Amino acid sequence: MRNCVAVLMAAAWLMPPVASAQEPVASAVLYEVNEALRFLKPNSRRDFGSRADVARRLAHASLLGKEVKPVGAHDLFKEGQFIQAEANSAVNLSTGKGPIQGRMHLLTDLDPSRESLDTLLVEVDARIAGTLDLTTAATYGYATLSGTWNSGGKGNRRQGTLQGLFLIPFAMDGKYFYADLGVGGPGTLCGSPDGLCPLGSDEFALGIPLTKLVVAFFE
Repeated sequence: MRNCVAVLMAAAWLMPPVASAQEPVASAVLYEVNEALRFLKPNSRRDFGSRADVARRLAHASLLGKEVKPVGAHDLFKEGQFIQAEANSAVNLSTGKGPIQGRMHLLTDLDPSRESLDTLLVEVDARIAGTLDLTTAATYGYATLSGTWNSGGKGNRRQGTLQGLFLIPFAMDGKYFYADLGVGGPGTLCGSPDGLCPLGSDEFALGIPLTKLVVAFFE
């Protein structure tokens, strides 16, 4: 896909200054194929400022992708892998930010001669945790994710950080687009002069436009 190179550019924009010299070991593109929301209202019976008094957006999301791109040879992240994630988030509706945690699987296809999800074998099982920032979602069409990943058990633990960018589709004149904010900023770098990237035919499920996550992994 044309967006794979842009993953690294977007990730470089997302990294904090202290990590600006760090290069990712891999990138991936996932699509949010399911999300279930609940909203937790403030509890007025408790003291003001307590955790129970914060209205929250609770979400459970499932994501799937087949665009894993290692940067050079890597023993965990490999070319041609699928990637799957399940995550829960609890975003403070006042600040637009909140924790996210879940699991991530890197999978290999046992039968690449046919396209099917029933032949995917889990190679790597990792936990993910971090912060989801939705403050730019409504206005600019994207949200950011930063956090950590770790895999393996005692004596064989691998870990690192991750930086992600959720591209949220929006409708215009009957068509759907992702925002393209150009080199050095979050976007898909599709080269459109108007800053809009039309969704491809494979970026829908049941006719519904999918939110796309581009993510970079660091060690």
